Amino acid sequence: MSIIFSKKKILESVISPFDQYCVGYSGQGSYLTALVMDIGIFEETFSHSGSKKLDSILAYDRAEVGSAYIGQINMSVVSSFCGFQGLLWGHDIAKKESIKLPPFLLEKIFNKFKGIKIKNAENLRKAAQALFGTNDERHFPFLPGTHVPCAVKVYYKSGPAHLYGVVAIGIPKDRSKCACLFMEDVGEIITEQQNIDNIKEKIYANIIQGVIEIGKNQRVEYSEIFVDFMSKKIKSGDRGCVLVTIPYFQLAKKAFNKNLTGQSVSEWLEKSKKHFLQ
Repeated sequence: MSIIFSKKKILESVISPFDQYCVGYSGQGSYLTALVMDIGIFEETFSHSGSKKLDSILAYDRAEVGSAYIGQINMSVVSSFCGFQGLLWGHDIAKKESIKLPPFLLEKIFNKFKGIKIKNAENLRKAAQALFGTNDERHFPFLPGTHVPCAVKVYYKSGPAHLYGVVAIGIPKDRSKCACLFMEDVGEIITEQQNIDNIKEKIYANIIQGVIEIGKNQRVEYSEIFVDFMSKKIKSGDRGCVLVTIPYFQLAKKAFNKNLTGQSVSEWLEKSKKHFLQ
């Protein structure tokens, strides 16, 4: 049986049982994915010579609720592919493309990776925040306690430190035969001697090339790669946590409308805001 990648078909089986809550994907029907990334900071309060675990948990918790609200979920780690049963929020539906790549990237990145469209995944991150809302204003958050499979990378470090997270998302030319790829990297910017833009440029280029190398391994050709970067300085006495995650989930009933496949995120927001949880 031949497979046809159809947004409309996928959306038929991607709806949560709950009006205002998204739920984690259980393996039945289809799913959505969305990009969430943040760096949480917590003053070291409960650490001692034998453990920094409690302060790490609290820094992680702040990363979960620092931008798009994905708190109170049971996160399980899965690998990093979105197949023909899945859609990417902010790209396939509720599209947002107003944020351009940083100016220092444009010429070098486009020249180095000719034939592949490089786009700013910050658009996808902002679209995810529009869907889930924030800690102060929750739109269609996850049902508290739901089990959510996530592609995820986490990195902890006490200050002084300069932490970063970066993600690249490869969109294949043929979605009916190949999966989208999620690739995450988290770590620390060690040297402050170089121009920060030069360091960021290297990190961007590395992760884009990483996606291309995966494509070579898997015999997959990517037509677009979305890339997003975040960094934050952690001062002495604080514990930092970088969280890059892409949850696999089903959409709250009230977040869905019949024209969703053709709507921008701003159009979706206008239609959906009357149904927000708060």
